[in-house]
Amino acid sequence: MSGILENYYNNKKIKTILGKDTNFNGNLSFKDSLKINGIFIGSINSSGVLVIGKGAIVQANVTAKTVIINGTIKGDVLAEEKVEMLPTGRVYGNIKAKKVKISDGVIFNGKCEIIR
Repeated sequence: MSGILENYYNNKKIKTILGKDTNFNGNLSFKDSLKINGIFIGSINSSGVLVIGKGAIVQANVTAKTVIINGTIKGDVLAEEKVEMLPTGRVYGNIKAKKVKISDGVIFNGKCEIIR
């Protein structure tokens, strides 16, 4: 693993973390970075980076600059820059992004659209 995103994988640049015992219902917006390790139900709107941690469950439509998926998301994802699905990622919804990276082992049930 290399590059800028390595810091996000290792929590070095994550500003806020919702822990694995956290259940959050509602509309969430943030500007910098957020990692969800628990359960989130609602909608997410961000100009920053969203990391869905391993074992996390997100039932939401998501708009963000970058989305890194290592858990489960049920909903559509619109990323201004990039969506990266890691090996334990599960996506049940449509994805729109400039760049999409899908690792071996990912479960993806939806449509993918590359935007400019």
